[in-house]
Amino acid sequence: MSQDELGKTVATRNIDWLSQYRQGGKLPSPKGVYLEALRLLEQEEVDNRELVRVLQSDPATNARLLQLANVSIRTRSRPIVAVSDAILVLGQAQIKRLILALALIQSTTPRVSGFDYAKFWTVSLLSALAVQALSEQLGQVNADEIFVVALLANVGELALVSLFSESYVELRGTVPPSEGNALLQMERQQYGIDHDELSSLLVEEWGLPMVFVEAIFHQAQPEELSSFPDAGRSLFLARLLRFGLGMAEFCLRDNPRRSASAAQMAEEMIKLGLDTVRVREQVSRLLLAWPQWQGLLQEAAPLLAEPLDWELLMDRERTPASDSSPLRVACLAMDNDVTDECMEVFSRLGLSPLMAEVSDTASLDLLVVAYQQNAREWITTNLRGLDPVLGPYILLVGDTLDAQSESELFRLGIDAYEPRSSFPENLRKHLQLAQRRLEARQKYLHRQERMRKFTGSLADVNRDLRQAALTDPLTHLRNRRYADERLAQEWSIAERHDKHLALMLLDLDNFKLINDTHGHDVGDEVLQRVSSILDAFARHQDIPCRVGGDEFLIICPDTDAQGVQVLARRICSQLAAADTWTDLQPDVSVSIGAASRDARMASAKDLLQAADHALFEAKRLGRNQAVLFARS
Repeated sequence: MSQDELGKTVATRNIDWLSQYRQGGKLPSPKGVYLEALRLLEQEEVDNRELVRVLQSDPATNARLLQLANVSIRTRSRPIVAVSDAILVLGQAQIKRLILALALIQSTTPRVSGFDYAKFWTVSLLSALAVQALSEQLGQVNADEIFVVALLANVGELALVSLFSESYVELRGTVPPSEGNALLQMERQQYGIDHDELSSLLVEEWGLPMVFVEAIFHQAQPEELSSFPDAGRSLFLARLLRFGLGMAEFCLRDNPRRSASAAQMAEEMIKLGLDTVRVREQVSRLLLAWPQWQGLLQEAAPLLAEPLDWELLMDRERTPASDSSPLRVACLAMDNDVTDECMEVFSRLGLSPLMAEVSDTASLDLLVVAYQQNAREWITTNLRGLDPVLGPYILLVGDTLDAQSESELFRLGIDAYEPRSSFPENLRKHLQLAQRRLEARQKYLHRQERMRKFTGSLADVNRDLRQAALTDPLTHLRNRRYADERLAQEWSIAERHDKHLALMLLDLDNFKLINDTHGHDVGDEVLQRVSSILDAFARHQDIPCRVGGDEFLIICPDTDAQGVQVLARRICSQLAAADTWTDLQPDVSVSIGAASRDARMASAKDLLQAADHALFEAKRLGRNQAVLFARS
């Protein structure tokens, strides 16, 4: 079966699931939500903040509000995600009619015996409250929006129990409480879909942006997103959702998975940049604030009376399995004195690393390089070409680096560096990171093998197809669909938090002449080379995309006018350099129009138009140059 045929099969299957849900799926709500919402709406002066608090406490009500609001504003560039925005769009009269209709439907919707609705609503709401509070501290996502996303993240469970009733309750009863993702696997085996995938299908149907859909789809295993380009935001959101779910489950009084929940929190805590003090405070605040939410729901699972020592439970769960793969560790000497110190530190930890030759480095898991001041040239010569996924975790140890040298070494593929003074105390951290790299590599290779044999589950295939739909097949950069949606998201973030945002539009000069002179195969090779250069020169936060035949776009978050101008000139110079095209020999150059967000721009469309004007000016001035948009 070809990829196109497989894509059509998956798309048809998704449509069938949504149709099945529309016909037979009804999402129940907790008893007190509609009554409290109607009480508020009957008042002469309604406090919108209180109304939002009530309505956003229930996943089913959230879903219906968002769906209705997004249907009402098809012309809006960015979908509505926050309940407060949905209320503004629909108006209180429309909200009241909706609540009355939902209350009537709810009164005739039978509950499925054996499904713990109180626990589901408690965990969903606790998780939403947790990620909302953490997002306010981390500052990388709108707190009101992520509240709704977390609240809906597991709505697929409600959908499955409403569709399959007793059989789904029976299936859940066969899953050991301590098994993390076993339920998802059993759901796929019995129904052909799991509740995470169904949750993502439903929230996409209700109008949430793709970045949230991807995060929900991958929330059980966020690391799956690591192999996809430019998935950093979705990966962050998936980790945040997973952390919030672990925190919510940890707070339940009756929870046989408490140790697993603590480990789940610990695993994502470091990746999110959280510390134990902040997490401990957040657990305490959740437990203190819960009684008022419990009164609103009128049916909720009991929580802990006070926080437990979750770090102790976490440490128990961290004990490595007996069948875990040992690390292959080696030292590579550029400086013998530093190498001797490194070997001594390893010896104190009971480890015996090899002394590696350059030719052996590809087979290692952790490579410690004792560097000198000429590290850049040596690494370029000896370690160039190591695979960033399948190659070893590379740690440099030596004298303290200045900022420019550090940046150059990381660009060459180094994973980390430690000054000689801090290496002994930080070695354990790098061993853990190398172990994670090894585990991720093993999962990646295993998954690749499954895909080659077409024995992967349909859910795995669907994940890849979602990414393929957002990726240009020739250059492997993100495509126009992704660029449009991502630009709207970055604009919203920049606008809400008053941050810089810049944009570059790139157009290859005389590309038609290259195709006519050298043929389309050479033209495709030129596009691939250009994409590699854009990817290499782009910083970690930049998002390069191919948006047309020879047209590219780079979104630059947290970048002002001066920063985008410097980056544009560097890219323009590199693409015009003769040594870039030694083996192809066409006359290649690029024109670039750059623009940065300013107070007179009302939307992302204005920023895009400004960059387009600058690109036109670059072409008018003779091509092969970068022009920054400036108002006359």
